[in-house]
Amino acid sequence: MLGTYKIVYILTWFTISSIWWPTVKTKRFCFSVTENSDFYYILHNVIKFKVDLLLIDIHALDAILESSSDLNQYDAKSLTFAIRDSTAEQLKKLLDKSASRKVFNVTYSSSAKTNLTDIDHIFIEYNQKIIQICVLHEQKFYYLIRENIEYTPNGWTLTFGDTVRAIDRTETQIMKNEMNNIQYFYPKNISHFLWLYGTSKFLECNTELASIMENKYKLYQNDSQLNLTVIPMRGIGKGLDDLEKHYWLAGGTLLGWYRHCGLIPFTQDADFGLYAEEYSEDIRNYFLGNKISYLWGALGLINDSLEFRLYTGRFTLDLFWAYKENNSRWCGYQVHRTKFRRKLPLLPELCSGDLFGYRFSVPCDPIEYLNTEYGINKWNAPLEKGYSWINMKLHSYWTDLAWLYATRLYTREGKLRTDKFAIDWISKFYNYTIKTIPTFLNAIPDNPPPLGPLKKNLEYNTPVPKKKPKNTTIFLQKRKIILT
Repeated sequence: MLGTYKIVYILTWFTISSIWWPTVKTKRFCFSVTENSDFYYILHNVIKFKVDLLLIDIHALDAILESSSDLNQYDAKSLTFAIRDSTAEQLKKLLDKSASRKVFNVTYSSSAKTNLTDIDHIFIEYNQKIIQICVLHEQKFYYLIRENIEYTPNGWTLTFGDTVRAIDRTETQIMKNEMNNIQYFYPKNISHFLWLYGTSKFLECNTELASIMENKYKLYQNDSQLNLTVIPMRGIGKGLDDLEKHYWLAGGTLLGWYRHCGLIPFTQDADFGLYAEEYSEDIRNYFLGNKISYLWGALGLINDSLEFRLYTGRFTLDLFWAYKENNSRWCGYQVHRTKFRRKLPLLPELCSGDLFGYRFSVPCDPIEYLNTEYGINKWNAPLEKGYSWINMKLHSYWTDLAWLYATRLYTREGKLRTDKFAIDWISKFYNYTIKTIPTFLNAIPDNPPPLGPLKKNLEYNTPVPKKKPKNTTIFLQKRKIILT
């Protein structure tokens, strides 16, 4: 038994039931085993114990996409499968009997956690071929796979068990070879499974800080926040994952996850960051008229300071696109026509974290991210009233032409608002008279129409002095007092 261990979260968005992973109809696939295969020999001896195996080997799944013919021709030393924890102990007993007859060599990797099945990984070796079986420890909303820290065959780099990882539960298909009665499961959408693997490294929140927040500052988690905030948040994360668009918890939401292992009490909104280079209209279309969190407003231009504001009816959620610039990123923040920029780390890769039992993407170095946002270690304690981000700088103002295309408002049903409210929203900070909303969506057309007649009371981009929005600093401070 080991003194410490790490945990891999495998989260399910599907309803937990007696079936440990959803399946579709049996499909005979080209990636099969032949009877003279060393892999076949191991699989045949394992499957006869009536154990359901899920193929999660990254390289093997890649080979399936490339239509490799069979396991005998699959040029690899190892294969990785997963089993549920309820079958692990029984499989161990049966494998021990086989090992005693010298059928093959079996090695177990275990942890010191006494209230769960203590087997984390099983390694079965035969004739220089190895099958690794990862044990999925079932929890409330997900499975756990613990890091393998006890045994690794020479010359083998693990794809599971190498570190803490988080991978969404996936719909599966059955691989069945009718000739030799070999059957196992594999992900139905292999390419999506592999895409999710890229952000699967799991990070834990700071439980020590979370304890301080409760015991010293009396900041307790609010159970009523769950349905109000976390369920809509998970809908956003799941939707972006399905679209294969990378995102991460940002701002006060990231701070709540890391410092409180939850949310900052009395949070009024949630922030998400996204890579600007991955933007597509699929994202807008997904949130237009969304039943849980619908797109209320799209602010900025696609290539400059784009932000989506989503609304549930009670709670606001913001999506900020982060633009790459040299060795860092920036995202826009707008107060009327005033443009601010917040500098962020480059974020070359993203990881996963757990928030109330759901998996969310987070920066792989949350401390660096929070130091950039709030100042080095200044976020370790609740921030003082009137705080504003240290990484936010005034950048510029929207020109009249850009402002005409930089704000789009929507109805709950997903229709572009062209009513008086929407026109007044733009006109309030606009130098020209408008009567209709242009159809272009957060992008300036190549040949824009004339701007229209000038107003008498000029506001921006005119020979007269520009009028900055009143109380800009106060507005920013008020918006973030509760969040931080």
